[in-house]
Amino acid sequence: MAQKLIVYDAVHPLAWENRCFDPVNEYAGCGYAIGVRLAREASRRGIDVVTADVYLQMNERPAQVACLIDMFTPLTDKLLADGVQPAVCMSLESPLVAKRFYHNIARYAGRFHHNYQFRGTQERLAGTGTVFHPVVFPMETRVPLTPQPWDKRGYLILVNGNKRAFFQKRGNIKEIARSMLSQAYFIALKAIDPWMRIREIYVDRIEAIRYFSRYSDFGLYGLGWDQPIRGFGYDYHKAALKVYKGSIPSDVRCKREVMNGFKFSLCFENCAFPGYVTEKIFDCFLAGCIPVYFGAPDIADFVPSSTFIDYRRFGNHADMDGFMRGMTEIQGRIYLDAARKFLAGPAFDKLTVDYFVNDVLNVMEQEFDS
Repeated sequence: MAQKLIVYDAVHPLAWENRCFDPVNEYAGCGYAIGVRLAREASRRGIDVVTADVYLQMNERPAQVACLIDMFTPLTDKLLADGVQPAVCMSLESPLVAKRFYHNIARYAGRFHHNYQFRGTQERLAGTGTVFHPVVFPMETRVPLTPQPWDKRGYLILVNGNKRAFFQKRGNIKEIARSMLSQAYFIALKAIDPWMRIREIYVDRIEAIRYFSRYSDFGLYGLGWDQPIRGFGYDYHKAALKVYKGSIPSDVRCKREVMNGFKFSLCFENCAFPGYVTEKIFDCFLAGCIPVYFGAPDIADFVPSSTFIDYRRFGNHADMDGFMRGMTEIQGRIYLDAARKFLAGPAFDKLTVDYFVNDVLNVMEQEFDS
């Protein structure tokens, strides 16, 4: 056993029994490469990494143990009570999904020495003593796919699941009760917390689907679109069914391969929050299609404006549709070339999983040495 140990406590679906460190899962889902490469690079530095459940079952533990926490889990407080050094807290989730964490972020995350969070969270962590590290969603590659011929591509694609920011399963009585409680909690938070009143872009996504469903060269992909759309009438459901092409395997490379066959992608985040930039726009660059972006109000601070179409420029879907339909291959190439230049340039270095993992491990080593 190494003399230094990092405990990875995460909401990751494979963050049990060290499964999230298995190289076979590196591309199995969005963000999965973080755990795999964290363990790989830590090992190279002579540091062991285990998931929280494995650590709590260990009989022999090294003297130096620090934790990397993804928001908080049912095991977080047990780890801290057990004496694990509160080194790093991170979050790559939307405030409207991780409502409890964001509402209580100073209490949950402020107790850690370092925080890797979206830019907008900094105001509530000020005064906690934590060192703030602004992040966007780190990408596992910067190598784009070979672009398809412009005239051979479909017009527009949207890849998203049919889900909202609160629990909404409608199976048995227990699920119905959970959904009602989740919605009631969300309504209560909205009354007292301005972060819970930020724009939920899900609604804009549904309206866009209904408008573009008139075109046979618009493709809708993702889980759940064959089911009714919560909060919307049957005409919206019918529109989605008209253009629904099915789900895509969870392997992150499969999504980009499908997107590679389209000129444009509706690239809508789950909400509009400062610094909340996820993999969606980077997937477009890697797939070789032009993103129509709506999300972080400060997106141009992270991504050159020459690489995407800003959804906010247009007064309605018809105006945006006309702009895209009128784009020539030469004009489209300007966007695509700018994106490829961005991927290959130094600005993208800090947006990769490898940079993120190395930065976190540098912090961890400082914690061990302090």
